[in-house]
Amino acid sequence: MTFTITQNLKTFLEDLKSADLVGICLLPQNLGLRLDFTFGPEAGDVSLELYHILHIVLSQPLDADKEEFCFWVGEIELRKLTSADADKILSYLSYPFRNKNGTIATASDSLIYFQLSGDILIEVVCNTYKILEEVKK
Repeated sequence: MTFTITQNLKTFLEDLKSADLVGICLLPQNLGLRLDFTFGPEAGDVSLELYHILHIVLSQPLDADKEEFCFWVGEIELRKLTSADADKILSYLSYPFRNKNGTIATASDSLIYFQLSGDILIEVVCNTYKILEEVKK
């Protein structure tokens, strides 16, 4: 069972640095991504769902262990983008969709940027997100 948590975002992101990423799942109904994190048996697990993805990058090292199912989380960032940031980041990420004059047209004032780096790299630009925490009975 899960529920949405509303704790301080900065604290949540700092806590994730001591977690492992154990699940990556695409959510087709809203072009989303669900990331499942575990802190081990002593603490509850959490998930981060990113919705209405405009751009996503998933990378892992060439010499990665093909049997590994869990990824160490090194750095993590989640923040709202200004329009100037959105243009800069989407250009950096080689976002292919541009308007007639060649500039990036985001058509949204509330874009979110997410980056996780560690054993894997995930970069996402999306419209919204939700944090979920496991409830232990």
